Amino acid sequence: MSFRTYLIKKVMMSFFVSVACICAAMALIGLSYESEARFGYEAFLSPLLFGAAASLPLLVKYSRKELSLKQAIIRNIIHFILLEVLLISLLFAAGLITDVSMAVSLGFTIFVIDITVYLVLWISDTRTARAFNKALQEMQKQI
Repeated sequence: MSFRTYLIKKVMMSFFVSVACICAAMALIGLSYESEARFGYEAFLSPLLFGAAASLPLLVKYSRKELSLKQAIIRNIIHFILLEVLLISLLFAAGLITDVSMAVSLGFTIFVIDITVYLVLWISDTRTARAFNKALQEMQKQI
């Protein structure tokens, strides 16, 4: 897969799924920890910024050739560590983390969002593979 295809197909889909999940997570965690807080329109930008930041570590997983299972697992672990460190650091730098329990909640939320992104990408890849297989079967029948 070319880098451009990877960027458009995987990273962009990851971005949009991440933004949707981040919006839901912000609402749930915000209601739990700071339910009295009210925000202006600039708050709408934070899911976009965090979604973009969450999409960057996906570049670690890009490869022009097929990865072995061991290589794929190692890259997934590196991706997850980079994702957690990057997002927790950004949240801390922005002053959005006020205590340890909030950091743990956010770390767990990042994990859940990452799993959700994996599931959506897997479903998309499965549908694409089925379409290719169906097209190949039809082509074989014609030959």
